[in-house]
Amino acid sequence: MTASYAFDREHGGRLASLRLGECELLYGDASNKATSWGAYPMVPYAGRVAHGRFEFDGDAYQLEVNHGPHAIHGTAFTAPWDQLGPGHLVHELDSRWPLGGTVSHRAELAGDARAGRLVLELAVMATDRAMPAMVGWHPWFRRQLTPGGPSVQIEIDELESAQLYQVADDMIPTGELISPPPPGPWDHPFRRITEPIRLRWEGHLLLHLASTCDHWVIYNRPEHAVCVEPQSAPPNIFNPESFDLAPTVLQPGEQLVHTFTIDWTSLR
Repeated sequence: MTASYAFDREHGGRLASLRLGECELLYGDASNKATSWGAYPMVPYAGRVAHGRFEFDGDAYQLEVNHGPHAIHGTAFTAPWDQLGPGHLVHELDSRWPLGGTVSHRAELAGDARAGRLVLELAVMATDRAMPAMVGWHPWFRRQLTPGGPSVQIEIDELESAQLYQVADDMIPTGELISPPPPGPWDHPFRRITEPIRLRWEGHLLLHLASTCDHWVIYNRPEHAVCVEPQSAPPNIFNPESFDLAPTVLQPGEQLVHTFTIDWTSLR
């Protein structure tokens, strides 16, 4: 059985499908809300920016508020992308991001439905202006791959040594770090997670998730899906007062590049 993937360049340059034989791993299609299906790139920021506001290089900026009172998940996931070549999409950031820049999304597939790997690469480059930047992916993995089949289990080695960011009622991280993390379900950012994170559908499939990003957001509250999201920084890092980190700043011509690797092994 073959493994295949499909990009949807018209709907945010996202991974619209990851199929192992007859089994589709990702939830939803273009009829779903843009934030709620496939595996979409989050760029030039991931997660929430509080009230869509941040300051950079002495100037104040207001982003489009698109999720409650906040801006969320960047601007590229609702924009059309261009096809540069097989498995390679590109996008010029539009006026919703006031500092310019271009982004690239690549995919490379190896193996088949029994054992294989998909590597995604996401890059953002500053053009004529310096800018803060972060990247990430938001995959919606199906909780059950077959009707009545086993529900996915998230497995993290040495979870007790990871750090969970506490979030306020409006879902903005407070900067407080909790270790060991409390039991889930979660809708929280993490750091210092031992990789890979495993998704196991008992007797069916095992995924190993790894990334060059050093943060993850885990959202496993929905009944139909789980989201395990690599991010290059915590949400709201453009407002760094609450963090012990600083945002990445790109000078003109510089890039921020990260990868997200999904390995699979059939358990049948």
